[in-house]
This record gives sequence, structure tokens and C-alpha cells, in this order.
Amino acid sequence: MTTREVLVFVEQNDSQIQPVAFELLGAGRSLANKLGALLSCVVMGQDIDQLPQQLIVQGADKVYIAQHPELATYRTLPYRRVLIDLINSLAIPPHVVLLGSTTTGRDLAPRIAAHFETGLTADCTELDIGPYEHTNATDPTKVGLYENCLYAIRPSFGESLKARILGPWKNPQMATVRPGVMLPLPPDISREGTVQTIEVQLCPDDLCLVVTQTIRAVSEQVELANAEVIISGGFGLGSPEGFALMHELAACFSNGAVGASRKAVDAGWIAHAHQVGQTGRTVRPRLYIACGISGAIQHRVGMDKSATIIAINKDSSAPILK
Repeated sequence: MTTREVLVFVEQNDSQIQPVAFELLGAGRSLANKLGALLSCVVMGQDIDQLPQQLIVQGADKVYIAQHPELATYRTLPYRRVLIDLINSLAIPPHVVLLGSTTTGRDLAPRIAAHFETGLTADCTELDIGPYEHTNATDPTKVGLYENCLYAIRPSFGESLKARILGPWKNPQMATVRPGVMLPLPPDISREGTVQTIEVQLCPDDLCLVVTQTIRAVSEQVELANAEVIISGGFGLGSPEGFALMHELAACFSNGAVGASRKAVDAGWIAHAHQVGQTGRTVRPRLYIACGISGAIQHRVGMDKSATIIAINKDSSAPILK
């Protein structure tokens, strides 16, 4: 019996699984349960034999592993080739394919979607499965009730609302998901799964680009992801000097950090590494204090899962206060 799958692309770096992969497995597990499907994932690299069991413990039913010297470092064309070949090798295409909204995922996902001529929703903050009734008479071939559609939910640009996007006409239905939004499952060492080795077949065209050197950037370290308390400042602080107070307050906590709105970052008041929101970081601290931040939807999607939110704002109609 052929079983449909929810397929997660796993990012690894130096044989270390990236946190977004575990978050995708958590989201994928929920989708797979609703579909009655297998939760599978694919990991590529070199010398990564130890990774499949980590993925099974975190919720995967099946792990596809591709090892090859040319996959040791991410490059678009080799990774594209392996993922396309894997999907083509399955008896039925995956019902859903998920990737992280990372530099790698944003590069790879549209190439896979374009190859299979399927839809892709980027930077999602929520995912769900449900029916959809299409009544558009301009295309009679697509009219009807579609079951088990992927609802990919994300903030719309420049508007205070969330868009529910779906493309039920062809599988795989694809989405990239913002890091830090989904919760990973608790590890379960009793879980069992299967591991399948992929035979890697690359052609010369896949190897036309060569990585000659990797230089790791030295940047300001801002530990927003693991901070228990985040003090965020916005344009309402009035000047870059206002962030000195944010840093002073954050320093009062043993695990505090300073965040910022996009408007404050765009004004040059603080580095982009501090930005929270749709085009910045997604955080889940125990306490989030927003100072002088109006709270547009693009900012709120990056912090609305915080356990406690305190907003300080002179404008009583500011969205952050609602």
C-alpha cells in the first residue's frame, strides 16, 4: 500500500542539525497526523550517519539520507538535483513539502516549486490542513471541493491582516516557515523509524559552481532566540540614545536582550541583528516589553507567542495595545 508523505527538508551545518529543522518536524507531525500520512524528511551532506536517529527521536517516521562529497557544503544545483530526484522516485508525490525560511530554504524552495510547477507560500507563521470549495466559473476544470488542502498562513505585506494561501490543484503543496515560529516536539527516545539511503547521481552541469573558500562572518552576537526577557524599542523612543535605556534595563535580567522594530532599525538607531518581526527574528521569551513600538502586524508576528507582553506607548490606539 502506497502511503502519502509530508516531507521536510532538513538543514545541517558541519553535521549539526539546525534548530529550524526540528521546528519543521513539529509542524509537519501535526499536518501528517491530520492527513494520516507519514512524516518523512531528507538530510544531505557528508559524514552525517548519526543524524537520522536524531530526526526520528524528534518525530520523523522516515529519513532519507544523501551523502556525497559534493553535498558537504550547500550549493543550489546539487541539492536541487537530489531533492527533485527523490520526489520523482516516490510512487506518489509528497502531499506537502516544508523548508525553513532561511538563506538556504529561500534559495532552494522556489527552484523545486518551479520544477514541479506547483505553488509555494513563503515565510509562513501558521500551517493547517482543511477542505476548500472552489467556485471560480472562469476555469471549470478547477471547480469543486478539494479535501486535505495545505492552508499556509502568513502576514500580508503592509496590511494589518493575515493571508490564508492555498494551491490545492497539484502536489506537492509547498511552504517555507519562519524560524522560531513552530515548536519542536519533545524528544522521544522510544520512537522508531526507517532510514533510506539515496543514491546520489549528479551531472557536470550540477557542479558548474565550486566553493573554494568559506569565510565565517564575524557579527554582533544578539541572543534574542534564547533570551527569557526581551526589551524592545521602536521609533517612539525618539532617538538612538533611547536604546541606551533599553540596554540598561535588559542588563538587569540574567538572560535579557534588546530587540527593536523595523522602523528603528531602518532609521539606523540600532543594528538589524536586533530586529524582531516578519523581516527580523521570531522570539518566544517569558517576558517581552515593547517601548515606543506601534505594533504593526509585521512586528507582532515576530513576538506574539511571548508568554507575557508589556507595551509602553503614549498612543492608546496603537495596535500593540490591542
